[in-house]
Amino acid sequence: PNQRQLSNKVLDRMLFNFYIYNRKGKCLLYREWNRPLNTLSDDPEEERKLVFGMLFSLKDLASKLSPPSQSKENLHTIKTNTFTLHHFESISGLVFVLNTDPDIPNLNQNLQHVYSNIFVDYIARNPYYQYKIDEPLKCPIFIARLEEYLFNLPSIKKH
Repeated sequence: PNQRQLSNKVLDRMLFNFYIYNRKGKCLLYREWNRPLNTLSDDPEEERKLVFGMLFSLKDLASKLSPPSQSKENLHTIKTNTFTLHHFESISGLVFVLNTDPDIPNLNQNLQHVYSNIFVDYIARNPYYQYKIDEPLKCPIFIARLEEYLFNLPSIKKH
């Protein structure tokens, strides 16, 4: 295999999957690059509901355990021995979730960048794309820019 194929294989092992949810928990976008084990492959919609439900419950628990003066946004990562879930919630209630290899450091600021520089530019402000809040995102240029950004993150490329 050439260098590009090798580097894509490394990237695929580092980035597992990506979700965007609206504030009601509807999954607007799902991208998958590597999935070593998928016990819910027969029911992908169920998995998306479970991920959002878990995040909802953990954010609620974190807010109850945090001092009242702490900001509302207090859940950034969930780390296990097999993956790290990176989480960012925008002011508008959109939830961005990226699952990666457990060796990847916190990507919360990178998910903020995805929202403010890629989502806003290619979805919310794109005059050629009709963004409907509760509809799945089907904008090829957004997906291309998202993947280009994620695949070129320094923390991904150095592994």
